[in-house]
Amino acid sequence: MPASFRIDAENGIVYSRGWGSLTDDDVQAHAQALRADPRFEAGFRQLVDFRDVTDIRVTSKGVRDVAEVNPFSRDARRAFIVVNDEAFGLTRMFGFFTESSPEQFGIFREIGPAFDWIGLPATAAWPGGEPDATFGG
Repeated sequence: MPASFRIDAENGIVYSRGWGSLTDDDVQAHAQALRADPRFEAGFRQLVDFRDVTDIRVTSKGVRDVAEVNPFSRDARRAFIVVNDEAFGLTRMFGFFTESSPEQFGIFREIGPAFDWIGLPATAAWPGGEPDATFGG
């Protein structure tokens, strides 16, 4: 899966996207790249957009492995946007494995409520321009 992220350090938000086929290697590479970025802080909020993921090839072992290298703190507010039950279930599993606070880990079917929950206007737009990192695919 091609994936990308953009770090808005001024506002403490990471915008992450995935599209196409989602694999264990892709989610692992995303976590490692974020951890290695000097601008990243574990307490940043995160918006993850999986609406354009067309094929999920993530295993339960892959979810557990990426949870072990999760760069975010347990109480970082994170919103995941998914469009199908399979992505919803894998995201819930990830939240469980990371021991994320239920009050800080949200899964949404639409982007507006995810923006609102993370503390941005529901009508906000995904940031334009080139992402900070793109990998996979």
